[in-house]
Amino acid sequence: MHANVPQFIDIEDKIAFGLTAKQLLWMAGMGATLLVLYNIFERQAFYVIGTFVVVIFAALAFWKPQGVSMLTFLGFALQYFLRPRNYVWKRKFLESRGTIAGKIDLISKGKAPEHLAVPKKKKPTESQLRKIAWILDTKR
Repeated sequence: MHANVPQFIDIEDKIAFGLTAKQLLWMAGMGATLLVLYNIFERQAFYVIGTFVVVIFAALAFWKPQGVSMLTFLGFALQYFLRPRNYVWKRKFLESRGTIAGKIDLISKGKAPEHLAVPKKKKPTESQLRKIAWILDTKR
């Protein structure tokens, strides 16, 4: 059984004037806010306040910073600033005054912690060398 899968499921449908439903609702909210402000303030104050209202509502309707809607982006920013932060710092070992010379001294004395210890290299035995030589000679 075959089913048709829609191709563009992440793109919203355009309803009117090339705008999506969310954009139309933001524009309707802007119009209602401007109507209320027009009845409250005098003409000059309305122009100043109305400019800010238009910019804010246009950003909420059309601007998508980092691919998310502006409302979601503002929610992330608010959550970032209100969430408590935990700073964790843990010292792995006490170096002798934190100098490189102190670390070298610890390594040379054999008292270095595991993450500073230098592993000793193992030398291959004679039979292992013969096997490697034979493999290199026979396989090209």
